[in-house]
Amino acid sequence: MTEAYLIYASSDRDPNLFYWGNFRAPDPFLALKIDEKTIAVVSTLEYGRCKKDSTFSEVLLWSDVLQVAMDQSVKDNCCKVILHLQRAYQVSSFIIPDDFPAHLYETLRKLVPIRFDTVFFQTQRRFKSASEVEHIKTACQLTSQAILYARAILKKSRTDAIQPFLYYREKVLTSERLRSAIECYCLKKGGHCTGTIVSCSQQAADPHCEGTGPLCANEFIVIDVFPRLNQNGYYGDMTRTFLKGVASIRQKQLFACVQSCQRELIGCICPGVNTKDLMQFAQNYFEQNGFGLRKTSDVCEGFIHSVGHGLGLGLHEYPSVGTNSVVLEPNMVFTVEPGLYFRDFGGVRIEDVVQVTSTGCQLLSRCPYQWIL
Repeated sequence: MTEAYLIYASSDRDPNLFYWGNFRAPDPFLALKIDEKTIAVVSTLEYGRCKKDSTFSEVLLWSDVLQVAMDQSVKDNCCKVILHLQRAYQVSSFIIPDDFPAHLYETLRKLVPIRFDTVFFQTQRRFKSASEVEHIKTACQLTSQAILYARAILKKSRTDAIQPFLYYREKVLTSERLRSAIECYCLKKGGHCTGTIVSCSQQAADPHCEGTGPLCANEFIVIDVFPRLNQNGYYGDMTRTFLKGVASIRQKQLFACVQSCQRELIGCICPGVNTKDLMQFAQNYFEQNGFGLRKTSDVCEGFIHSVGHGLGLGLHEYPSVGTNSVVLEPNMVFTVEPGLYFRDFGGVRIEDVVQVTSTGCQLLSRCPYQWIL
């Protein structure tokens, strides 16, 4: 008897399930992992494709399993299938992720030993293979190209002597318009992205504000692009901050501080370093340079998020590079994205992707940092 990891989800939306079988399906299906063996139970709709294209060790047809399921006292068909799999593979208990369907868990826990293991499902993809690193690099190349495309539009835009707005091809250049151009570019190049951030001025003081309305001259414009490759599902992620026009002394100081902090952070990354120490370094760096965290009853300003996050089949995955304690190991991949956010200046963020190596780290994303256009 042995324990088995159990997922019931759509592999289109669950990166762990996709990781197990390299198979994308829009509808939920069952999958087990017993030691190194992975088993999928799919419908007639997906059976042929899954048998042919997936890397599951074994693919079973849902209707066949349901037909031989013996426990007629259980009404739920999914539970019947799981109970049959328990007997067929001599499973002593099941281990599930924290997003396992609640209704299914509520029934199963009365029938079989079952428990959650958040750590396993968060960390099983923490080390990237050589092929995964190449996929992420390809995604980051697309991200860089999209940002350079947006930069070219901003550079060609013109300012108006009366209005502070930017104009491109005789029309006001808005966040929505530039975001649409970026996402269409990615789509044409084999990537899919939604939620692209193009935020300007005070909107850029909110790190996750997508941005609305006209883009303005002489203000920070934060562009954060994170496409998912259609071919293999891996993400890229990159942020650059631009300013079209003339930057003030304070704006130059803000940008220089973020850029130098990112360089210092990247130089600190190597095996054995703790993520909480990287977070503390960034906090101290900004504090010592006059941009410390400010909190009021209405807003938090300064450096108000973590240093970065893991990247792969998920846009945000293990490890989180923040106040939690994670010791870095070779072949972990994550973003390094310090930023500063103030209501009177907007925001500055610079983001790149790194892979931890045996002696330090290497950049997987490359794009110029020139910001004044």
